[in-house]
Amino acid sequence: MSTFAIVSDPHVAIPNPETGWTPPPMPHEPTMYAQSVELVTAAIEEINADPTIDFVVVLGDLTKDSEPYNHSRAREIFSGFRKPVFCISGNHDQPRPPRLRPANLLDPDVAPVRTPEIPRLYGDFGFDRTDRIAYSRNPTADIHLVGICSAKPDDDRGYIAPEILAWLDDDLTRNAGSGREPIVMLHHSIIEHVPGERVNPHFSWFHVENVDDLKAVLRKHAVRISLTGHLHIQDVKRENGLYNIVTSSLAGYPHAYRVVTLHDGTLSIRSRRLKAIPSIPDLQAYSRRFTGDAFVGILTDVMGAAPFNYTREQAETRAEALRDWWPNIADGDERFAYTEEQVGDPMLASYVNGFSDSDPPDNDLAIELKARS
Repeated sequence: MSTFAIVSDPHVAIPNPETGWTPPPMPHEPTMYAQSVELVTAAIEEINADPTIDFVVVLGDLTKDSEPYNHSRAREIFSGFRKPVFCISGNHDQPRPPRLRPANLLDPDVAPVRTPEIPRLYGDFGFDRTDRIAYSRNPTADIHLVGICSAKPDDDRGYIAPEILAWLDDDLTRNAGSGREPIVMLHHSIIEHVPGERVNPHFSWFHVENVDDLKAVLRKHAVRISLTGHLHIQDVKRENGLYNIVTSSLAGYPHAYRVVTLHDGTLSIRSRRLKAIPSIPDLQAYSRRFTGDAFVGILTDVMGAAPFNYTREQAETRAEALRDWWPNIADGDERFAYTEEQVGDPMLASYVNGFSDSDPPDNDLAIELKARS
């Protein structure tokens, strides 16, 4: 039997220790960068207090925007876990081109860390070679853990290079017959968690671009469990026996992490949420309001463009009516029944209702691994 914790997207952000530079407020930003250190520290305290946990995985976006000092702080913080930690990087752990992050939001005095540097920086957190952005470990007698840095260079979407796919194929071949359950972790989604995720321009950057090539390797080796972050939501999707388990960001609502137990062929998943940090005692209520405010702004901008093309006044009114829509998606297990009267347009009601969740459950569930559905 093995038990491990999943945390994702901590987005560690501190002022530049040499210059004091701090990013200015970001418009419509739901990530709580200013509280990131408090939030991950609170998660570490809770996880350390659980004696059943054997190891911890961290699913990328370790930093705000790959500043070297934020990587140093992240490594220092992760060293506070009392059990082994296995990390991968995300799209925020590489340079951010201007089209993805305006220059005024980036520290002008540092060169961001690039993905090929991640294995050297995080050699104590899973990586066994400095020349490969992927690794595998056997943290317990019954789990074979594979970590892949999935960020496409100069992009927010995911991409798995051919040489990493070949390495993965070989690694899983060598694990065959070991009796260990293969679990693959990466930052980007490999199954759609929102409608049209692979093609919708608002969501395609959450996905692995060459996902079919990756899933071909996973299915060849009967991999059933994949762990991802990036979306900042609690969600679980199943496709032809393959599960993709997304865990929300520690730095954003609902500040959830997971505790997973593998026992006798069953993977039991339980979700926990941070309730408070020193600077915000009512974290859940505060963060839900904070996220709602951010998404009113995001939705106002989105609905002013195609296919909605609302006037500014219409967009603002309808976005306010949807204040709780994305926080409910982030919660997981969401069900929507918005009406035309509530949101002002039957097309919009149909669109947002289309994000209602489908089985399996998103927060607490059990996956029978012996029965290959």
